Amino acid sequence: MSLTRRTLVLAALIVLLAIVGLWSPDPALSRLWLAPAALLLLALAVEGALQRRVRVEARMTDGARARLGRPHELSVEWFSTRPATLRVMTGLPAGLEAPAQAVTVSSGPRGTASRIAALPVGLGRHAWPMLRGRVRGALGLAWWTRQLRPQGEVRVEPDLLGRVRPGKSLAPSGIAQRAVAGSGTELHELRAYRRGDPLRAIDWKASARRGYWIARDRFAEQHLEIMMVLDVGRTSAVALDALTRLGHYVNAACRFSEHAVQNEDRIGLVTFADVPLVSLGPAHGTAAVRRLRAALAGAASLARESNPLLAAARVLTLSRQRALVVFMLDLDDVGSQGQLAQAVRLLTPKHLPVVCGLLNPELFDLRDGVAGKWIDPYLGLAASEQITRLRSSAAALRQLGAPVVLASPAQFEDSVFSTYDRMRARRRV
Repeated sequence: MSLTRRTLVLAALIVLLAIVGLWSPDPALSRLWLAPAALLLLALAVEGALQRRVRVEARMTDGARARLGRPHELSVEWFSTRPATLRVMTGLPAGLEAPAQAVTVSSGPRGTASRIAALPVGLGRHAWPMLRGRVRGALGLAWWTRQLRPQGEVRVEPDLLGRVRPGKSLAPSGIAQRAVAGSGTELHELRAYRRGDPLRAIDWKASARRGYWIARDRFAEQHLEIMMVLDVGRTSAVALDALTRLGHYVNAACRFSEHAVQNEDRIGLVTFADVPLVSLGPAHGTAAVRRLRAALAGAASLARESNPLLAAARVLTLSRQRALVVFMLDLDDVGSQGQLAQAVRLLTPKHLPVVCGLLNPELFDLRDGVAGKWIDPYLGLAASEQITRLRSSAAALRQLGAPVVLASPAQFEDSVFSTYDRMRARRRV
């Protein structure tokens, strides 16, 4: 219980009246303050008895599904058996974050809604914690402590591709289909014959009608197998830009799978820590996307050291033909004899491994920032060594034949997409 300003003012007046009575020679005035003090205590007792009969409930009415890393808004409705004023310190489910703030609402039997902005940072289903609040008494003399738990739960799922990237294109520069002279199954266009075109590309009837050589361009389609390999070990729990590394991996993998199936590619998944955990063979279509999203919906970091070599061995058992293997993990301390380097050697030359890692932008801020404290030069030196180590690891992997994506969280997804599009256009897989 905490007293309201009204009660504090009344108490101050009673104290003032008592002081006046103590200094007054009149005996009647010396006891005059007892009556208002008794009335105030009686009113507080009555108000406390009344507020116990006021039942308060909270219910979530909107926002049960949230996307990882995307700003989200929750709608909570507050009910009370009698009109009452509530003041609640908002506590969010474990998978969401928001600045702590106090919410004051006037509730009643019909309910009063309030909206809370939050950022989903953890996958899975999350129940509401117990909220600490206060109810103002009917006489407005005090705030009475209450605890309540909103009904409902929040389910945080991987983010969607949405409209960020276009779908499959039929343009000559498209990715899913490539115009090749005389190759493929479907006609793309007729054009003038160019030196170097094969004889089978000549359309003899069109050439006879036009009076000069005409060549046919046909679509040569390629359907790839793609294996997403995600690290859920100890280093995946490191936070970068509000989300953990695992959160960035999951969002990028789910959105990448949507993009890949638009090109009619097959998509599979392996998650690993010290051993492979989830294993899904390559599949195509929206069913493959739903399967991958369901497998990653409850992904959580484990306090174990990761072993990418065992994950690579698992990929070999799942993908029998040449595949694009996309690793998403920490690139720190790869080395020539490290497990990641051994995994790359194991996969090549049959498969094409691509290693994707996150680069913390705070490292550049520490390295390039102006020193203001005695410890800042040492922090800058440590950040510089970390950047050099990551780039050396990336260079070592490139020498083994594995393309490397090393980007900040804001650019990570675009870098992965661009690398995939570029390799597909060049038919490297």
